[in-house]
This record gives sequence, C-alpha cells and structure tokens, in this order.
Amino acid sequence: MNVSDSVQPLCVEYLTKRFRQGQHWVEALRDVSLTIERGTFTAIMGASGSGKSTLMHLMAGLTSPDAGQVIVDGQNISKLSDGDLTRFRRQKIGLVFQAFNLIPTLTAEDNITLPLFASGYSGEIREKLDDLLDRLGIAERRKHRPDALSGGEQQRVAIARALITDPSIVLADEPTGSLDSATGEETCRILKELCTEQNRTIVVVTHEPSVAVWAERIIVLKDGRLLDEFETANFCDPHSLAAHYQDVLRGAAPAGTEVAQ
Repeated sequence: MNVSDSVQPLCVEYLTKRFRQGQHWVEALRDVSLTIERGTFTAIMGASGSGKSTLMHLMAGLTSPDAGQVIVDGQNISKLSDGDLTRFRRQKIGLVFQAFNLIPTLTAEDNITLPLFASGYSGEIREKLDDLLDRLGIAERRKHRPDALSGGEQQRVAIARALITDPSIVLADEPTGSLDSATGEETCRILKELCTEQNRTIVVVTHEPSVAVWAERIIVLKDGRLLDEFETANFCDPHSLAAHYQDVLRGAAPAGTEVAQ
C-alpha cells in the first residue's frame, strides 16, 4: 500500500470562511469539519446561502480559509504556494461545474486533454483518452466543438476532463443545474457508476434531493454550519429523502434519524 492509499482523500478540519459585505463581515462557513472516505459518493446539500459552494471552493483550493485547513490526499493545501497549489490541483482534484466551462474553440478531445498538457504531461494519452470517451459514450463526438454538442454531451466532456489526470477526488458543483431532468439523471448515473465501478471518490454539491439520492451519504449545511449528515440507504426514494431533508432544516429530525423501509 502506498501513502496515498493509506490516507483519506479529503479531510476538512474546523473550516471557517468570512466575506465582507459593505460594513459587515459575514461568516459563510463556521467551524466545519468532515472526512470523505475513499471510493465513496457524497452529496453536500443546503439552501442558497448555506455555505455549500464556499465549502466546495475551499476543498478545491480555489479560495483560502480564514481558519482551519483542507487536507487532500495527505497534503494540507493551505500550506502550498500559488504555483504548487495549481500543480497539485491539476494532479489530485477533478472539477466539474454547472456551466461546463469548456473552451469553445477546442474540440471535445482537446478540452478533455487540456489539463494533461497544462501540467506538462508527456506520456501516452491516446489509450487513456479513448477509454474515457468510450466509457462516457462520446467517442463519436470527439472532434466536435462545444457548440455542436448537447448539454448532456458537454457535461460528459467536462466529466472526462475532470478524470483525465486520474485525480484522488472529483468535486462537482451543481453538475445537473444546466440540464433537463432526464439528462441530469443520466449525469448522476454516470457519476454513481464511476464511484462503484472505478472506486472514484465523488463529492457533489446540490440543492436537489433527486441528485443527492444517488450518493451514499448526505451532509447538510445551514447558515454556514454542518447541521446533520445521514445515509441515503435509509430512504426508498427522492421524495422520502426530500421530506427528511426539510425536517432536518426545520430542526424537526434528530441527527441520524432513519426512515424504515
């Protein structure tokens, strides 16, 4: 077992983040701690303003905490210089965004392989690329530019781009937000299969119970605090999960409440 196999891919410890709004400071996150187990699918839920996107950005190293630390694959990313953090993120963290963030002048395969070239990778990429394109069902669209792809195809390209460097963890921020319900469900299915079949570690930020139900574990944030967490196996469908989630937000459901099947 190597070192990266012996540590958790993501640990957040006592994380606090403040933003200035006019004359006042607002705590977007307050003293949040959590651990993401290797090879698991976790959803982070919360209403608008709960701090879930701030938490995602901190976990990705896109912004710095005011207190606490984020440890990815055994590395405290707040201790890295800007250059080292950029290199570390390219190698260890795969990012999937709601808006896809594809470069419009590049083909699908060029968008996917961009992180490899940006990191100075000089190895063979054809087999790696072909495997991803086949796995995600977009091999026939590899030479198309984003404007010639459907929303679902663009999101698959974005997922492939996140996976091309074989990262320790994949972070997806509202990955179905720009998709219709059927395409969004297909995206969730792909993420679930990547987790179960390839032992990928997936973390999704969402406000949709229909997305969160695909995960194994749900973490609920409210007003910048970790309010509760529970397992999706306790719920038979998105409706029962959504009902419990609303109870948690209202303070009507004790932590760890289970729903009988």
